[in-house]
Amino acid sequence: MNWFWCYILAEISFRIKVRIGDKEIELEGQKEDVLKTLDDFEGILNKITDAFKAESKSTEVSQDHSQIEHFPNIPRTSQCSEAVTSLLETDWGKTPRAIGELREAMEANAIFFPKTTLSGVLVWMTKKGTLRRWKDKKRGYLYVMGYREEIDAKTQS
Repeated sequence: MNWFWCYILAEISFRIKVRIGDKEIELEGQKEDVLKTLDDFEGILNKITDAFKAESKSTEVSQDHSQIEHFPNIPRTSQCSEAVTSLLETDWGKTPRAIGELREAMEANAIFFPKTTLSGVLVWMTKKGTLRRWKDKKRGYLYVMGYREEIDAKTQS
């Protein structure tokens, strides 16, 4: 039994992870080998940093600022339906929006809901008459504010 444990301990490797910004480096091997590599860590880090810089330059795409989507600012809320209403009541929301666009706009405002929650809320709000939706062949379902509030206001006056 002791021989078995000795064999397992000899096979256990040494691992170290280093995170710098959004990059992570992991070294694994026998402890002595990892420590030897760490002696030249600065050189390795410089090579890796240069490689990431070269990669980002080669994949860098210049963006036209007119094509960047500017999402409206909305108040923080814990209710998905309130977030949707706040977005679609803005000038941005006057253009029909797909579920992905609504989700991006919510995330830009640090409001996070799973796609399943958002899709359920959109169906519920559509059935209730708060939203209108139709299916676009390319973009899927598109949503705008419904006219239920206008109808309710007219019937009450």
